[in-house]
Amino acid sequence: MLSIFYMLNKLLIIVLLFTTSVLRTQELIEFSMGSGYQYDIYYSLTNGITAYPERSNWELAFSTNESDNNIRINSGNGVVLFQVSNNLNEWDQIESIPIDAIQLRNSNVDWSDGAFVVNALGELNYGWGTYNPENQTTEGNNIYIINYGIESKKLKINSLYDGNFYFTIANLDGSNEQNINLNTSAYSDKKFIYYSLNNMEIVDREPSIDNWDLVFTKYEEDLNKLNNDDELFYTVTGALSNNNIIFEYDGFLDVNPSAETILNSSSNSINTIGWDWKVYGGGGFSIVPDRAYFILNQQANSMYKIIFQSFSGGASGNCSFLIEDIPYNPTYVSEIINFDSLTISPNPSSGYFTINSTQNTANLTIVNASGRIILNEQHHNHTNIDLSNFQEGLYFVILESNEQYVNRKIIIQR
Repeated sequence: MLSIFYMLNKLLIIVLLFTTSVLRTQELIEFSMGSGYQYDIYYSLTNGITAYPERSNWELAFSTNESDNNIRINSGNGVVLFQVSNNLNEWDQIESIPIDAIQLRNSNVDWSDGAFVVNALGELNYGWGTYNPENQTTEGNNIYIINYGIESKKLKINSLYDGNFYFTIANLDGSNEQNINLNTSAYSDKKFIYYSLNNMEIVDREPSIDNWDLVFTKYEEDLNKLNNDDELFYTVTGALSNNNIIFEYDGFLDVNPSAETILNSSSNSINTIGWDWKVYGGGGFSIVPDRAYFILNQQANSMYKIIFQSFSGGASGNCSFLIEDIPYNPTYVSEIINFDSLTISPNPSSGYFTINSTQNTANLTIVNASGRIILNEQHHNHTNIDLSNFQEGLYFVILESNEQYVNRKIIIQR
């Protein structure tokens, strides 16, 4: 999957103008996650702390973006998910975790790859279910066992239609079976809407999607990922981003990196900041020296520099960092290279677009505003595309052929 930074680098010529010496005022931000990291801390670069919900008050997180069918688990609070069957007809027979069960985990790189979809097969398969274009419904395939606290339940996602997730949960012996309908449409301004299996209720716990940039939380991380060794998953405490473009800088902190360095090295992986800006030793935590993070806000029109100062650990959950508004003046110029007579119509559209060009063959990619590729196929002069199942908003059409390149903005509007 291409990162948003890669796509933006292709989509736009970005001219960065900012000084190299640190002359601006730094603000010290101090907060507490509470003893035992009781709270998640949502932080906005412009508005400060915008929410601090209980970290343990949910087990399932359902994406409000219907097109990605995504469901995550609260792995930071010990929730564990196993796929135990790919046949819903075996529901009554499932009473325990079989030896060939598959443990599924959230991605820590992309919010849209939750545990229930991380093993998606592509095309119309989304892991837990397969999309049926005839009835515009994602229909469930699999049976799961979910462990949370001292509880173990069997669970199946029956379907997703028009923003409504329908799922069934029961005790392993089949007793206390409950069918649940969770309508995500009422929470479209959020990234996720959450569900507590302990209390059997919806939990509305996060700020609106444009009102946070970082969340300080606990999550699972593969400590051996960079070493290419056997997987070693461990629950860590750190910062995950809201798909912001971030550059990790190690060096002399009184001098900011060049624009070229930032352009070539930035990432929108949600764990770019992550957990390893601190190290444990001698009975306490210390901050990795000479490290800063340069982060763009959600609108990608402001840049900030973050330098961590302290982290106390689980006894108090206290943390602090310096934040500085870096002078940043992006100038956007659309890049169009030798692509003849490209037209896209209608635009805006309810989701149906026609692309015409004199180019015989080209690679067609469509990217949403978060940088996620939602379509990739071959274009031959005339292509009809159907994005009617995707949310309203801004998307980018990219055509590439023999080093020729063009991008256009399209808008889904209903």
